[in-house]
Amino acid sequence: MSMVPESQRLLEAMVGAYPIYVRSRLPAIPEGIDDVLAQGAAWLRTTLTDLLALPFAEQRRGPLEVFQEAMSFPTEALREAGVEQSRRDPVSEAALPGDVYGLAPVSSRELGEEIWMIHLTWGATKATALTS
Repeated sequence: MSMVPESQRLLEAMVGAYPIYVRSRLPAIPEGIDDVLAQGAAWLRTTLTDLLALPFAEQRRGPLEVFQEAMSFPTEALREAGVEQSRRDPVSEAALPGDVYGLAPVSSRELGEEIWMIHLTWGATKATALTS
């Protein structure tokens, strides 16, 4: 199944932002981070492609949730490097329990204004499709 243009734009924007965003959030740079980021970006591309190719009504999670899940790649690298976990507030811990280094964005706005606008446009397209 093919994707609507808004989904394709969101996919490319999120995958493109992944390594830049992760590097900006790392409390330390573990060895092999370039390989980790390449693996995470490849997983993100595949998983977002599978999600966004589905009809809107069949999408059981959102693109931001998938992006948040992709933080497992740098999280594991930090854990293996022995980096101390971040202190997080109880709300963050409850919302994203596996995000022990506080890497995951809580909003697509954290990925940049352009991606946030693309995400909003995608959301409006999805809402329109679901109500038509």
